Amino acid sequence: MLRAMKRRLRKKKHLGEFAEWGRRLIVTRNTQAGADAFQDAFICEAIEGNGCCCGGGMSAEQIDVVVELGKADDDPDGRFARVTAWLDARADVRDWQAGPLFDLWHDDFEGLEGRDERRDGEGS
Repeated sequence: MLRAMKRRLRKKKHLGEFAEWGRRLIVTRNTQAGADAFQDAFICEAIEGNGCCCGGGMSAEQIDVVVELGKADDDPDGRFARVTAWLDARADVRDWQAGPLFDLWHDDFEGLEGRDERRDGEGS
């Protein structure tokens, strides 16, 4: 069906090569100190620094967001790996959990029950 659909219609409907991918990410910090600086750095360095954007909620000890990773041609897996590498390098991150890759426009948002990535503990 997608092949029969004209390119401009696929683009308008965010289908095929125009699908936009994302993953849910929950980050837990081991301190409440410097929460504003951490959140600013997370957005500027980890998210925007890798060509992504995100939406969700942030508190002093936790970030719960959906990270928009772009289209398939934008290497969503590579982008997400760079975001989590940034988190792994931070001493103030206790752990993070990530949900599966999903189509931001057409898939249902899922919880992390089916998560496929996780980092537990300090510095592990």
